[in-house]
Amino acid sequence: MAYNNEFQDQGQFDQEEFAMRMPVKSHLQRLDQLLQQLMDELDLAKKEKEQLRNNLIELSQITTDSFDDSNKYLNEEYQRLMQEFHEQNALQLEQHQFLKQQVDQINLDRIKLQQNTIVLENRVQDSEKELGFV
Repeated sequence: MAYNNEFQDQGQFDQEEFAMRMPVKSHLQRLDQLLQQLMDELDLAKKEKEQLRNNLIELSQITTDSFDDSNKYLNEEYQRLMQEFHEQNALQLEQHQFLKQQVDQINLDRIKLQQNTIVLENRVQDSEKELGFV
């Protein structure tokens, strides 16, 4: 392990020593190459950033359109359901009124039958008295 570290330190020293012995022109050329490489990488990063920004804008638009479509559908469905509810409610009220009238009519008929029954019973009693059955 110690040998490995010493070898790495030696390799770094050799590179530094080599760099120190290089002519200035070579250093400048190397720095220009490094600068050009960094500029190329920066251009690629800018292009990638722009592409990602465009993708984000596109996804945002798609999401907004999808949300708008969903919102429109839900609003239309809500309106349809409310309309259907009101129609069903009105129909139920009509049926309720009709049935209530039927029940009221049946009650009136029952009362009339009871009254007629009383009248008939009185007639029967009167007839029985006249005929002498009582």
